[in-house]
Amino acid sequence: MNINELKQAYLNTNYTIIKNSIFKEELTLHINKVTNLKNALPELKEWAFITAWNPNSIPLTTEENKQRNAYLLDDIRSKGYASHLGRGSSEDGNWSEDSFFIENISKEEALFYALKYEQCAFVYGKANQVSELIWTTKCI
Repeated sequence: MNINELKQAYLNTNYTIIKNSIFKEELTLHINKVTNLKNALPELKEWAFITAWNPNSIPLTTEENKQRNAYLLDDIRSKGYASHLGRGSSEDGNWSEDSFFIENISKEEALFYALKYEQCAFVYGKANQVSELIWTTKCI
């Protein structure tokens, strides 16, 4: 996949927050669109959607990816961030990655974790604003 195809795949991905005690239904975030999170998280100021799966967009085994995500979850919990399980999936449903929706994390801190876990990009948003795809230096 060339870089333009990779970028388009990221833009077309469905970034879904898994149903839990706070999110009563699955909620899918889309790049360049506003998602109303106020009902579920009235105190939310900013957020990121990130994974540790498939560093540099190179597939690893499910076991390796789950271990990487466990390390990411330990990192974000140790900093006191609240998070929710998520899943990034392709439009056709042939590909998906377990992910995390992280509450009130700055763009800079999310970039730190994206770089640490060798991610090409992550999704970032602020309350009542469009979400954006933030590219790291790993793949572009």
